[in-house]
Amino acid sequence: MKTYKTISLSQSSQDTKKNGLLYYWITGKFEAINPSIHLSSVIRVFVVQIFFAAFFINTALADSGTSRSKTFTVSKGGNLEVSVSGGDISINTWDKNEVSVRVEGVDDDDLEDLEISQSDNTVRVDFRPHWGFSGDARFDIRMPQEFDADVHTSGGNIDVRGVVKGRVKGVTSGGDVSTGDVEGMVTLRTSGGDVQVGAVSGETEVSTSGGNIRVKKVGKSFKASTAGGDIELGDVGGDATVSTAGGDITVGKVSGNATLRTAGGNIELQSASGTVSAKTSGGDLELHNVTGSVEGKTSGGNVTAELTPSGKGHSDLSSSGGDISLYIDENAHATIEATIRLRGSSWWHSDEKYDIHSDFKAAEYHKDKDDGDIYGKYILNGGGESITLKTSAGNIEIRKLAK
Repeated sequence: MKTYKTISLSQSSQDTKKNGLLYYWITGKFEAINPSIHLSSVIRVFVVQIFFAAFFINTALADSGTSRSKTFTVSKGGNLEVSVSGGDISINTWDKNEVSVRVEGVDDDDLEDLEISQSDNTVRVDFRPHWGFSGDARFDIRMPQEFDADVHTSGGNIDVRGVVKGRVKGVTSGGDVSTGDVEGMVTLRTSGGDVQVGAVSGETEVSTSGGNIRVKKVGKSFKASTAGGDIELGDVGGDATVSTAGGDITVGKVSGNATLRTAGGNIELQSASGTVSAKTSGGDLELHNVTGSVEGKTSGGNVTAELTPSGKGHSDLSSSGGDISLYIDENAHATIEATIRLRGSSWWHSDEKYDIHSDFKAAEYHKDKDDGDIYGKYILNGGGESITLKTSAGNIEIRKLAK
């Protein structure tokens, strides 16, 4: 093992002093050095370290992109328009009469394609990179509460926070969309994400091709559709039209007509005061506190409905393979016809397993072994609105609605 003679600064040459001081600055400590190490060797080490430090700093700056900010003075009732080819968009409301826009993650080469401008009381953010999609860009925007927002991105999330007292429109081709409470109309659309909305006072329309939809409350009419998720909706102040190709539907109180469709899930409705149409190809129906008429159909589940007929329509509940339970106001004027169809060689056992059970006296009842049917007719308070109940291989119950 080589050994070196320890030299104090007082004993060293001027070059050794310089070497020692430089070595101390690079390593972070002073220690005795080999006097044979020349200043040029230490400098070479220093230069190499500076080179790599500069390389990593430049790489980090390149990865983060360039940021740009602008602030505009506006008045209430203005418009924010955002149209970008890619990137997440975050919008927050505040109590200032200003719109603040901060953009991060934009490559230097794409800065010329970024435009942030104001025309009268409208602020526009436009970003269309020459080479197309730029998913690393991030748009952080603040605007007054009393402002409309029209937001489009080709590939990112849209998040609107705070209370908006205006119209909100958001469209993305590949991300989640969310808003807080909105005192106005809302239109949201995404081709591949979830949609979440707070309480909305105006008309609302939301859609997604591959996610869940959750809406707290809507003051007027509501439309929602998804090709692959659940839909959860609170109370609706108008008509509700809801559909999903592969999930459950849960709806609160609807002050109007309700049209509910799913190709593969359950449907639950808490209340409605109009015409209700609920259909599923593979789940249960639970339709509570319906004042009006109801159409409920399932190809593979049970149907439960609470009905106070309006006397102006027709109600129809059917299942291809489940039980039907109707709870009806005992003071209603209605004519109920219930049919259980039992086809095939299992009739002799099925007629004992399945039957019609009712709190009301039957005006007509029979089991037809030739046709394979169990039939019952019930006339409430002299008759009135027609109600039809049909199932195959299931029971039917007709009960008094508890008050």
